[in-house]
Amino acid sequence: MKTPLAWKNITHNKVRTCVALAGVGFAVILIFMQMGFQGAIRKTATQIYDALQFDLMLRSPAYLHLTDARSFPRARLYQASSLPEVERARPFYLGLSEWQAPLHGKRPSSDDSEQDTKDPGGQWRGIIAMGTDPSDPAFKSQDICNKARKLSDPRFAMVDVKSKPEYGPVDKIAFSQQDLNVETALGPSWVRIVDLFELGTGMAANGACLTNPEGYVLACPWQTLDDINFGLIKLDDPAQAEDVQEKLRATFGIPSDSFDPRNMTSVDVVVLTRAEVNEAEERRWVDGTPLGKIFRLGVWVALFVGVAIVYQVLSSDIANMMGEYATLKAMGYGNRYLTSVVLQQSILLALVGYFPCLLISWGLYYLVEIKSGMPMFMTWEIAILVLLLTIGMCVVSGLAALRKLFQADPADLF
Repeated sequence: MKTPLAWKNITHNKVRTCVALAGVGFAVILIFMQMGFQGAIRKTATQIYDALQFDLMLRSPAYLHLTDARSFPRARLYQASSLPEVERARPFYLGLSEWQAPLHGKRPSSDDSEQDTKDPGGQWRGIIAMGTDPSDPAFKSQDICNKARKLSDPRFAMVDVKSKPEYGPVDKIAFSQQDLNVETALGPSWVRIVDLFELGTGMAANGACLTNPEGYVLACPWQTLDDINFGLIKLDDPAQAEDVQEKLRATFGIPSDSFDPRNMTSVDVVVLTRAEVNEAEERRWVDGTPLGKIFRLGVWVALFVGVAIVYQVLSSDIANMMGEYATLKAMGYGNRYLTSVVLQQSILLALVGYFPCLLISWGLYYLVEIKSGMPMFMTWEIAILVLLLTIGMCVVSGLAALRKLFQADPADLF
């Protein structure tokens, strides 16, 4: 029976093995969290788009990001609705407005020292304001559509339950049924909370609300009903999206070749498929902002830390057992065998350190999502990728630690 030399080396000095596993675990958890945050950025970047019902989207060529979408003439939407392939063409309004946290019967004090720092009442916060036709809401969720029908008056608003406590819920924790019929200011006008919905706010703000189009214009008075932010086009056959896209481009006089919307100075609207919308938004938030770059850099830092720690442990282990390795060399075992032993030891460290950290990271994902509202999901893709990175990290450490052993002469070790 073959002796499991790599396993024996690991279990021989339990203290050193625990140090190595702690180093591997620290690096693995750090990698998991960085990837989780990066995944959360991707998810939040498109979660409002994911909630809307459309196969093609019309928007301004001057579009920057979700809450600075600019606008285009509503007449373009009427043109799009004339195509026989189009089942429905809806206008959708979205922008950044100001929300005053409800006072709940209190008056703001002019003396800051007398104000309760835990009570945001009376303070103004940036909020995502959305406007949709209550008779034909633009959302996929039937629950949101049913509730949106209550927005029959411009002074009515719905609030996202995922909005942060700084927006002034009664219990100072989250908006709930006890916040219904509360009145506050949205932009320069007053609104009444008539219902709640659950959507998520994305990366641009910590709160969101929904009104009808007239209410949106009151909340964002710089915009008119004839200038819309998004045109949501639902097709009879979603499989024809690219064909209809080309027809609309021809109708609007948009070049049919691939183009950069920032260079489209001769047109006032662009036509995008859902995939193009999501790809552009993810690219902006993941590649075009410091957030995505920081988390990507964090993965490399975690790998570097893990390699350094595991290398130190394996190098120390080899140094302490140099006599044993020299004996194996003298018995005729070559560098290939010694390499296999050290690499097996590295992979065992990776596997033993990985699986507990997978469970710990799963719990941390859940905790972060509960506390911050960021959608942290442990996917199979993340789990497998981190496992491969962990094995690679430990193997690189093992190979680096072998150099000293290869250079040693068995005759000099006794």
